[in-house]
Amino acid sequence: MTTANDHTDVVIVGAGAGGAISAKVLAERGINVVCLEQGPWHLPESRPHSSPDWEWRRLTDWHIAVNQRQAARDYPIDTSDEATLMWSGVGGSTAIYTATWPRFRPTDFRKGVEHGLAPDWPITYEDLAPFYEMSDQACGISGWDGDPAIPPRGAFQTRPLPPGPVGPVAARGFDELGWHWWPMPCAIIADEYQGRPACNNCGNCQSGCPRGSLNDMAVTHWPQAIAAGVDLRTDCRVEQIETDKDGRATGVVYVDRHTGVRFRQTADVVIVAANGVGTPRLLLMSEGAKHPNGLANSSDQVGRNLMHHMYAITEAWVDEPTDTHQGVTSAAHICEEFAETDTARGFVNGFTMHICRMNGAGYQALGSHSGNTAPWGAGHHDWFAKHFAHGVVLLVVCDDLPLPHNRVTLSDTVKDSSGLPAPQVSYRICNNDARLLQFAVDRTVDMAKAMNAWDVKVNDFRNAEGQYTPPCFHWMGTARMGDDPASSVVNKWHQAWDCPNLYLIDSSALTTGGAVNPTSTVCALAYRAATNLADRFAEARTATETLADA
Repeated sequence: MTTANDHTDVVIVGAGAGGAISAKVLAERGINVVCLEQGPWHLPESRPHSSPDWEWRRLTDWHIAVNQRQAARDYPIDTSDEATLMWSGVGGSTAIYTATWPRFRPTDFRKGVEHGLAPDWPITYEDLAPFYEMSDQACGISGWDGDPAIPPRGAFQTRPLPPGPVGPVAARGFDELGWHWWPMPCAIIADEYQGRPACNNCGNCQSGCPRGSLNDMAVTHWPQAIAAGVDLRTDCRVEQIETDKDGRATGVVYVDRHTGVRFRQTADVVIVAANGVGTPRLLLMSEGAKHPNGLANSSDQVGRNLMHHMYAITEAWVDEPTDTHQGVTSAAHICEEFAETDTARGFVNGFTMHICRMNGAGYQALGSHSGNTAPWGAGHHDWFAKHFAHGVVLLVVCDDLPLPHNRVTLSDTVKDSSGLPAPQVSYRICNNDARLLQFAVDRTVDMAKAMNAWDVKVNDFRNAEGQYTPPCFHWMGTARMGDDPASSVVNKWHQAWDCPNLYLIDSSALTTGGAVNPTSTVCALAYRAATNLADRFAEARTATETLADA
């Protein structure tokens, strides 16, 4: 039995970045919005920062990998190709991320022109630039103005976060090599901003920020959205988007995870913002007479073209103290020396190098990010005294190609706690991307030498069989935007080609992935899409085909 709720203008699936921004923008324009989130609110006092076992909790109930955490609010991932990292709850994965905030580059939007191995976006950097600014002002970004590696931009909301003693050590290495570097933009404020306190450099960002210094959507956007009238319902798992005889979305069916009661929420417009894995999963579960291969999937692109960046981490230990157990988890510096394509290197696309930190003492003794584990028994204290507070993390973020065989489908064997099929994720890098990754790793070793490191350990995330199995936090491209319905899922306004009152406003819509963390771009896209939808809502709610340009 399904209980019907009162009709609403818009129903949004997912309360992360895309859902929060869409809800806020629409509600502030007087549009009635219901948002459904399968996880709960995570209150500041629930976070493990003040617990003496906080590092253990980082590896258990606050683990960022969903299959390690195994919470009922989550859905498991059927995969042997990666460790999928995500979070269910108000704010989505902004509750536990590093808040690293660089922007995509102009060339990221025109890869078809640049090298032809990935499509152009249907929009340009210049189209998105004002919405980057809008998002930054809402989120609060720390940084240093004037980076010559990117186009001119508006002023940051606060000064950069303090680099700590690791900053000069890394700067020395970059300068020795002649590589450009700059303080990393972060969605963590270094000064009080809009009533939020400055970061205290506690170093546990990936368990969330109990102070509100980090841009968690539950702190920066949801209070405003709720004040504007949004009905946010937590612990509600959506199992299907329903459609009518013409193939238009009529609303969603969801289950209250605590009571098991099933509800139907009808709406004029449906927005899915469930991330690059959850969004294609829900579309594939929503097949119907007009959508036999899954909702909005006549192109067979739903779930395909999965990107989540290629990672490698090299850790280096130096004589100088670096204190990488203190300060934000995110990078102190970013190097964009190799971000652009140079085919003389033997591949297309590029990478950025981030100077990051190592977490706490227990984490470092257990191998930190590279598996360089302190010996137990004899020699443990000598090793720890020499290594602790002397390490530097060199993280590379590589721009992977959108490949149709890298995809999200529905599992035949694994189900979530509500009995719904889990997503199955398949991911293999191609020869181009393997060459790019190796080139990036080699540059980290160069950097370690330039810093005069006396111990170096590379983690390129290969398993015992030599297969690349990365930790995946950035899932992009699985319902990509484009200007051709045959090769994309949504148009440049995030409106589904096959279902004109369905919008996909999250990382699944990204056409290419860039060589940097995508959250700032996801947020800018959400502001752009939601603003356009609000401006044209009377037209959008009754549209029988995708909207023409305004």
